[in-house]
Amino acid sequence: MNKSAYQSLRWSVEADIRLLVRDESIVKQITDNVMRSVLAEVSTQEVNRQRHKREFLTFRRNPEATVPGWAFRKPGIDSRLPTL
Repeated sequence: MNKSAYQSLRWSVEADIRLLVRDESIVKQITDNVMRSVLAEVSTQEVNRQRHKREFLTFRRNPEATVPGWAFRKPGIDSRLPTL
């Protein structure tokens, strides 16, 4: 989330809270807590996305793993037709 997106989100959240609460100090506290929670969730999602991308890009097949039988079949319909 870039700075301008964060600021516009914060302003809209603060405006919505102002409709319900009149005390400015409470509005500020609520807005700070909400935005802190939003930023924590966004950063957690970004960390998970980067971790999954790194795991995908650095994937190595285990040479000791048993390969399934379907991996050796030829693709297409030829392997399913009976031989005459």
